[in-house]
Amino acid sequence: MNHQKKYFCRTMEELSIVKDHIVAARDFLEKYTAGFLNHPDRDIADLMALRREHSLKVSKLSGKIATNLMLEEEDILLAELIGLLHDLGRFDQFQKYQTFDDEKSANHAELTVELLKEQAFFTALGEEKQELISQAILNHNKDGISLKDDKLVVTYSQILRDADKLDIWDYCVSNLKRDGNFKHSAISLNLPASGLVNDSIIRSIKSQKPAKRKDMQSVNDFKLMLMSMVFDLNFRVSFHLLSEKQLIKKLYESMSKKDVVIDAYRELRLYIENKFVV
Repeated sequence: MNHQKKYFCRTMEELSIVKDHIVAARDFLEKYTAGFLNHPDRDIADLMALRREHSLKVSKLSGKIATNLMLEEEDILLAELIGLLHDLGRFDQFQKYQTFDDEKSANHAELTVELLKEQAFFTALGEEKQELISQAILNHNKDGISLKDDKLVVTYSQILRDADKLDIWDYCVSNLKRDGNFKHSAISLNLPASGLVNDSIIRSIKSQKPAKRKDMQSVNDFKLMLMSMVFDLNFRVSFHLLSEKQLIKKLYESMSKKDVVIDAYRELRLYIENKFVV
């Protein structure tokens, strides 16, 4: 990260301010999500609790990645703040549409930014930080981001995107049942449990590209789409964190071992292994 010299925070006073903002953001997260966690349907309440836990974990992972990149302490805290806030729109999304599928509801990143703009702790950050945080959040669920954008936006977007993927994998694996399905059908976007693997998903993996959500037709497609996200990881530390928990392997092991699935996993495994060499 030697090319990246411009950061926002430089004085002890600014460091203290960023810490205060993180405390305020955590307080807001707790208060905002409390109502959703008290939903009368226990399954939905549990699902909302998992979403809140996801925000906390992405914040921690963002800090871990930023630390590995040897960013300064203030900038690590800013990465943690972005991770903490990035999915706030998920709660209102599910309440209104009963789905986490952006294609069938609303862009949850845009919902998040709209919500943040109404909060005093966010407007207190100042316009420059607000813009950076907003752009990183808006970038986190896109198919890809332009490396020609402002370098700060790119850096924080990549950190968030990697941290988000790492916890999505962990979240999905931890919610797998013995039969290979997920504890909550909303996790796999309510896709049918049975069905052939879509050829478009396999072609994306063979081309070393993330599979497109629009091509998913079954839970197996969803799992392969999840696995294909490795092609969009940005940092070596992210591959180390992924491999430590063997998350891709665990997703693969939950699937029927058809030839196309075996071949896809082989492509994914070789790609991951090569990232430790280059």
